[in-house]
Amino acid sequence: MTKQEYLAALEKALQSNGMGDCADILEEYELHFDLKTADGYGEEEIAARLGTPKEIAAQFKETGPEAGGRTGNKIVSAIGLFFADIFAGSIFLILYVWLIVLGVLSLAFVAMGVMTIIGGIAVFGLVLIPPMPFLSGLLLGIMFFAMAILTALGLEYCRLYTRQLLRAYVRWHKAVWSGSLGQMPPVQKHPTIVPKKRRIMRGITLVALMAFIVTLIVGTVSLMLAAGSFEPWHVWGWFR
Repeated sequence: MTKQEYLAALEKALQSNGMGDCADILEEYELHFDLKTADGYGEEEIAARLGTPKEIAAQFKETGPEAGGRTGNKIVSAIGLFFADIFAGSIFLILYVWLIVLGVLSLAFVAMGVMTIIGGIAVFGLVLIPPMPFLSGLLLGIMFFAMAILTALGLEYCRLYTRQLLRAYVRWHKAVWSGSLGQMPPVQKHPTIVPKKRRIMRGITLVALMAFIVTLIVGTVSLMLAAGSFEPWHVWGWFR
């Protein structure tokens, strides 16, 4: 059974069980199909794992939103969700602040890379990056660029995980309020990244990591050779 056939059969089964408004349920199952398809599963395999549309519709008939809509239960659910939203909101606020920090840090590494290559930049009389031999500055500048790329990749991974966590919480919130908890398809623990994008991100990560290690070592050695000392910062008086 294809995705469209499955969703059509599910809609028909839900309506036959008295579910007039089943758009949210169909949307969740359609999203489940899309996510699993992106992971490489076939539509027929996904449909088989979910169970028949009649079995799913029967669950909603027995314990769905219509059966769980008593006023007392709604009040308890509302109170519980209120406190859960306060806690979850604090967590998501921290996560999004962390994303901003990673973004700023990545831009800062780019700026440091540029200043290291140019060398001797001063702001308000304070030398941010001391002058050094061009080759050493170029290597260390590339090192900072590699750090910027690694930080940006970390930002993207954190963004995807935060989005997936938010999606899972929103689904849980809707399920608790509607009384359909445990009846929606399970949310993946990890975000879905299409294979092509995953390969690209993995390749960039490995190249940036190797560039960081090589330029850090070679750049530091070149500084020592140019200064004729294991402590070039003392030779050139960087911290005076």
